[in-house]
Amino acid sequence: MFDTKVIVDNFPYLLSGVKFTIALASLVILIGTFLGVILGLMQESRSRLVRYPANLIVEITRGTPLIMQMFFIFFGLPALGIRLGTFPSAAIAMSLFAAGNAAEIVRGAIDSLPLGQFDAAKSLGMNYVQMMIYVILPQALRRMIPPMMGLFTTLIKDTSLAAIIGAFELTRAAQEIIERTFHSLEIYLVAAALYFLICYPLSYYTRKVEQRRVAGV
Repeated sequence: MFDTKVIVDNFPYLLSGVKFTIALASLVILIGTFLGVILGLMQESRSRLVRYPANLIVEITRGTPLIMQMFFIFFGLPALGIRLGTFPSAAIAMSLFAAGNAAEIVRGAIDSLPLGQFDAAKSLGMNYVQMMIYVILPQALRRMIPPMMGLFTTLIKDTSLAAIIGAFELTRAAQEIIERTFHSLEIYLVAAALYFLICYPLSYYTRKVEQRRVAGV
């Protein structure tokens, strides 16, 4: 039988998990986006010494499951004498995963621009850095926003994987409540609703931005 009392009694604890979910997601988005922009620009470099290492990092982070990256950092690094807590381990793994995906978004947005833009910048005597700052990135930014917002939404949902290594966030809070109350249906429904409330504004904004971009506004 559906028990609303167990929801009311444990809702504050779920909200405490939401705080950690938002904190983890915000940290990952900031670090991942920063590193992703750097990696994306490195992938566009003319130098092989710069381009190849960036490509390797991106392929590894995008080509392996996020949960395996978390396991490697939390369970694997101690074998090398590096021990991290659950929250830092989850943050590092997710930031690297976010960086790899953000880098591909940056690279794809830059590559989608007409070659004439690059030629025009060169004809004005701009060097590579000036060309990127003043001509290429401002135009590529509009093309980056929708996929970046989609990545951010995915990252928020993927914070739930941190519960597997014991990091406290919304999913972990729900699991702890269920272990005490044995009311999995009620708690998981509320947890899912909270994830939806966090992610829906981003999804809605992403659709609006994409519609404006397609319409040329």
